[in-house]
Amino acid sequence: MLIKLYFLLVALFLITWNLNAQNMPEISGEINTRINFNLDKSEKIWSRTTFRLKLNSEQSEKTHCYTNLKMYSTETSEFDWQLSEAYVDYYGGKFDLRTGIQIISWGTAYRTNPTDNINPFDLSEQEAFIPEERLGVTAMRLKYYPLTNFVLTGVYIPYFVPALEIPGVALPEKNLANSEYALKLTAQSIMGYDFSASYFKGKDDYPWTNGQYRDVEIFGGDVIGTIGEVALWAEGAYTEPEIGDSYYQIATGGEYTFGNDLYSMGQLYHRNYPDAKENYLMAVLRYPFRDIHTFQLGMAYETENEIFIAFPEVTLSLSDAASLVVTAFFLDGDLEGTFLSEMKDKIFVKIEYSF
Repeated sequence: MLIKLYFLLVALFLITWNLNAQNMPEISGEINTRINFNLDKSEKIWSRTTFRLKLNSEQSEKTHCYTNLKMYSTETSEFDWQLSEAYVDYYGGKFDLRTGIQIISWGTAYRTNPTDNINPFDLSEQEAFIPEERLGVTAMRLKYYPLTNFVLTGVYIPYFVPALEIPGVALPEKNLANSEYALKLTAQSIMGYDFSASYFKGKDDYPWTNGQYRDVEIFGGDVIGTIGEVALWAEGAYTEPEIGDSYYQIATGGEYTFGNDLYSMGQLYHRNYPDAKENYLMAVLRYPFRDIHTFQLGMAYETENEIFIAFPEVTLSLSDAASLVVTAFFLDGDLEGTFLSEMKDKIFVKIEYSF
């Protein structure tokens, strides 16, 4: 395994290194270890060490290469790896082209983005409360600038990547009929606001009740701007599956930073499924102390089942490159029958180092 890993790193380095040796790639990365504790039993329940190596190279004024390699420990104490991103950029006169494994983030809301449907969530870290990382997909992304303040983005994904491969569930065949694509039109700085409309045609990231990944069309839009010093946003998406009933999601909120550097955010997220309606009220307060440390309090309240969630977090800077992050996760309410029913009160401890 170590020999394979060594040759992989060498190959990635050579790919992103300009062959005429004019520009050495910029090398950066991080390593972190996280341990999750179940407060009910006060024992270690899950741990993982993750290493990232990032190579960034400007080949010329018109070309750029980037590679993000992720290596992580498995439950059997071995290491596995995946290419989070590995792409080449080409900058034309009125367009930019990116080809390769990439993560394309759409949406303006806080964490919960109804229009962000291109990359599936990375569910390899099963003990995380809400998955945040996305899996890279092989794609071509073209950004075209037809007029000032307008951007038209097209994305083509030749084959489907699920959020998690489930034993016994067959993946769609890799053919033209199962390709995915997306379009997005953005209007920037229109009376102080940015607007966008998007369309996605592809497949659900998770198999449906019949054990197949059903085809879906998703129509989305978002807007973000400011009133005074308050940032405001709204984002929504309407999903029309080939099988089953349609549903929609909406997220709207705002953020403000007070004079004492206290950051505050509030957001309403509404999800209207055919058989269930959910409303989440979310709030975040974040305050730096002693200039280098941070305390954050996140809260969420689900109105239909009256579930309250709190996740305080403290980030302590150990040095310019190292930090200690301690996060707690508490639930209160009737969890039976909800997707939170298997969750327990936890503490997450993470040490990370960047270079």
